[in-house]
Amino acid sequence: MDYLQALDAVRRRHGSPLATGSAAESEALDRFRAFFATFAPDKVERLLDATYAEDVWFNDTLKTIEGRAALAPYLHESAHAVEDCRVEVHEICGNGAGDYYARWSMMIRFKRFHRGRDTHSIGMSHLRFDASGRVALHQDFWNAADALYQYVPLLGAGIRAIKRRF
Repeated sequence: MDYLQALDAVRRRHGSPLATGSAAESEALDRFRAFFATFAPDKVERLLDATYAEDVWFNDTLKTIEGRAALAPYLHESAHAVEDCRVEVHEICGNGAGDYYARWSMMIRFKRFHRGRDTHSIGMSHLRFDASGRVALHQDFWNAADALYQYVPLLGAGIRAIKRRF
């Protein structure tokens, strides 16, 4: 299922469950912030079920995943691949119809690539929640080439060469 199909499916299943300005809305947004503030394996284990809906549709531009059961090992593996990863959510805007847009910056220190050096990226996430305030749709928009791919051997050299040409 692609992003637009997923967005439509989540709207049909969950509607706009969080009232603007409500305690439930605030708590849901705080859970999302806390989940990624310091991204680590123990946080995935402790907070995944409270943060993401069982039927979540997730795309971080690297991979599309449907369902929390499939998301858990992916996030756990991702958290194990980094020495440190912190996401600062700078602001979250809602449209009053159940859509939330989080503007963030991320620092990642990889275990394998670009060892010992921090990489930085900026991005946005489109979020929708279920009636329990758990994320039912999570679509990231960010430049993975700047934050990740340019540090992968061979692939990174190609990306850096292309960037120099333009």
